[in-house]
Amino acid sequence: MMAGLIQEGKITHWGISEVTEDYLRRAHAVCPVTAVQNRFSMMARQHAALFPVLEELNVGFVAFSPMANGLLTGAYGKDDKFDPKLDYHSAMPQFAPEAAEQNRELLRVLGILAEEKHATPGQLSLAWMLCKKPYLVPIPGSRKVERMRENAGAADVTLSAAEVEQIDQILDTIPMSAVFGGTAVKSR
Repeated sequence: MMAGLIQEGKITHWGISEVTEDYLRRAHAVCPVTAVQNRFSMMARQHAALFPVLEELNVGFVAFSPMANGLLTGAYGKDDKFDPKLDYHSAMPQFAPEAAEQNRELLRVLGILAEEKHATPGQLSLAWMLCKKPYLVPIPGSRKVERMRENAGAADVTLSAAEVEQIDQILDTIPMSAVFGGTAVKSR
């Protein structure tokens, strides 16, 4: 179907979301995929396993929820409460009362690294992604103009490959809570 739309000139590229390696390979074999969109953040890195396949197939990666639904901005604390009738954060494990303690060290380290780079924690988390792979594009879900400006400032934060690797090593060892969408999908 997509190949036909491309041949008709109705679309020039196409992408898929929530992909696994197998799904991407099957779709790409039918019609070359331009980009995939999966959840990816410092707290949800399971889709990094796709990077070699993306490089092999020359496919881009659009990362949604790159700041773990706002947690990595450092804007939320242990005393924040979310109305379950009005705010989807109330159902996310990273905002559960016990998660504040589980994520304390992560947010502390993120704050230190951000300060070293004269950035906000949110900017550092986006910069980590921007500097990780050239085909990795985060799409933060900002609703406020000041947040959009802040997020755009992440492009001015430069991390070397060694710094990105150092952050990855920290993320591999630092305790953190579960995160919405960050748990690998299990087949039945």
